[in-house]
Amino acid sequence: MSVTGTWNLTLNSPLGDQAARLDLHDTGGVLQGTLTGKGDPAPLQRAAYDGSVVSFAADADTPVGRLNLAFSGTVSGDSMKDLQEQVFAGDIAVADLHIVREILTSTTEDFD
Repeated sequence: MSVTGTWNLTLNSPLGDQAARLDLHDTGGVLQGTLTGKGDPAPLQRAAYDGSVVSFAADADTPVGRLNLAFSGTVSGDSMKDLQEQVFAGDIAVADLHIVREILTSTTEDFD
């Protein structure tokens, strides 16, 4: 299964729900993309996909400053499940993360 496409993320944090968009594409067999939250798009670092497991990291502007967030999860259809790890002051925190693929719908007007 391909992980390419646009994914909508919702991170349930102590500071409230944080929304972001993950854009993934395959360039010559290499997984690349960007993570866009409230700031400019951040290029992904250490992006990898093996079977059903996807992982990546990105620098992100958060309510507590700029952090490097590392994500890891399992792809199942149009959703990614499992966990989000955040390196903060040397600790790893696990937060509730909801990621679903953006499904593009078309109408007959799109074909006129």
